[in-house]
Amino acid sequence: MKAHHLAGCLILKQKGIESVNQYKLDRYEGAYAILVEESEFKNELSVLRERLSFVKPGDYVEIEFDSIGNLKHVAILSKCDKMEKA
Repeated sequence: MKAHHLAGCLILKQKGIESVNQYKLDRYEGAYAILVEESEFKNELSVLRERLSFVKPGDYVEIEFDSIGNLKHVAILSKCDKMEKA
């Protein structure tokens, strides 16, 4: 498995499979949403606010990236999902 840092996020590639990472929407700053990676690294990732307009600060999201690091899919995790994965 290879790990790449791209635009402040950790991208894991295993045999060409895109990665899914979990983040908490920490805050909005102007045109950007600031996400904090749910890992021991706590990296911050800035994403255009318009891409996450349905997410509220404090929500946990699961983001799937394509092979070059673009957002492919974003889903809000329910509190139950978050507790099961902990």
